[in-house]
Amino acid sequence: MTKVNKSALSEGRYQEYEASPVYDASVISYPLKSIPSFHYVAKVTRREDKAFVVISAKGKLEVYDSRDNVPFIYPFSVKEETFVLDEEDGESIGYIIPGSSFDLDALALDTVKSSLPLRLIRKGESTLKDEVGGVRILSDEEKAKEGSKGGIKIKGLDED
Repeated sequence: MTKVNKSALSEGRYQEYEASPVYDASVISYPLKSIPSFHYVAKVTRREDKAFVVISAKGKLEVYDSRDNVPFIYPFSVKEETFVLDEEDGESIGYIIPGSSFDLDALALDTVKSSLPLRLIRKGESTLKDEVGGVRILSDEEKAKEGSKGGIKIKGLDED
């Protein structure tokens, strides 16, 4: 646990922290299954009377595939700048962590979790068939051509 005291930060002066934390099961939630490797470098300063953090993290996560829930290894590399706020602020976007100090290990993991794609999909190993294309919208001319070629007629849709 790497604690940073907000009052110890000064404007324009960066404090650099580097760690390879081991996270326990209490911080792991879906879609994460485990965290095989995790390393981050954080530069912390004060900006606009708020704590400002630049986090660069890389490593490997074991996550569940969004399609069939099979776990796989997902390598990541993230660099994000964010404010650490005491309360919700209408102007700034950042992490709300009230109190006089905050845990950089937890902030680094939250940063990585928030950068994960909505659909985690492993490549080349799926037993599922490829997805089929979407809906095609035809103009009246294209519809007439399709009809003249003996295209498929859908009852209710092809009738005027």
